[in-house]
Amino acid sequence: MTRHDWKTLGVVTCVLGAGGGLTPVAEACSGPACSDREVQIPMTANAEVPANVPALVIVPAIFRNMDEGSVHLRTAEGFELAADITQGAHGSAVVVPAAPLVPGAGYRLEGSNPCPLGEETVAATFTASEPLPLPATPGVLEAGPVQQGKVTVVGGASCSVDTQGSSLRLRFTPSPELVPFLPWVHWTVEVDGEPWATAPHGALGPTGELIPSIRLQYTRDLLWLYTVCEVTPGTQPPMNMGLAPGRHVATLRPVIEHLAVPLPLLEVPFELTCPEKPADPIPSPDGESCSQTGGGLTALGLLATLQLWRRRSRGVRPT
Repeated sequence: MTRHDWKTLGVVTCVLGAGGGLTPVAEACSGPACSDREVQIPMTANAEVPANVPALVIVPAIFRNMDEGSVHLRTAEGFELAADITQGAHGSAVVVPAAPLVPGAGYRLEGSNPCPLGEETVAATFTASEPLPLPATPGVLEAGPVQQGKVTVVGGASCSVDTQGSSLRLRFTPSPELVPFLPWVHWTVEVDGEPWATAPHGALGPTGELIPSIRLQYTRDLLWLYTVCEVTPGTQPPMNMGLAPGRHVATLRPVIEHLAVPLPLLEVPFELTCPEKPADPIPSPDGESCSQTGGGLTALGLLATLQLWRRRSRGVRPT
């Protein structure tokens, strides 16, 4: 089971739409039915895992925690291996093998399903590959172009509220040495040193794409920054108005579980602005408009004056 196979079961949840906001839904915004399909072991079926991976992870369903006592690392033949099992970020079970994995050997990672529906056990099989260099740099972070107009944010009975504002996407390109370890990285974005959004292990793919997550638990897209400039009159306001207009600095914080040397942070400056509203017309002191009435000039009067000036400049006297 992989995070790429993620699907929502039960009642409605909200996921990211193609436009960078949230996709509105017709039903009331409520939690999903918990099932084994929402418990994730973030690796592809029969994946190859570097033998020197610091830790393996099982990600629980929404608002659940994995029971560390139910998690096991076994050989392909079913023999249990010694491992230190703790609870990590987002309620995940973190599995640190007591001995390095053996290149070429097969393994099975499994745990009890914390949901009342579905199979009792979730599991994934994989093969250990040769050790790979542990990543020293996470990659490159850039700020995409600013978009102004409709900004759809979390709120309301249908999970999303349309507002007017300004937004941009952060573009993250993982370093080649980080890509093999991406399934065991969890993420935080901070803006001006304050937490903005988080994402669980396996949330970013090998090209930096964000895999959709459940909106009720992760109410902000990790790589999407916005400010709400105007709420449509008569509509329910969003849960959060986003960032204040102006200049900011975004920080991406990747964390590989149990990596001895933490990955460096990535920072990028950006600016979000609200469109300037047109200024109200300035009334004349006496309250009169610019017309011939009251001594003002009309367009015809200005034209006649211009023609007279041109004739004089050419030496033609008026008759």
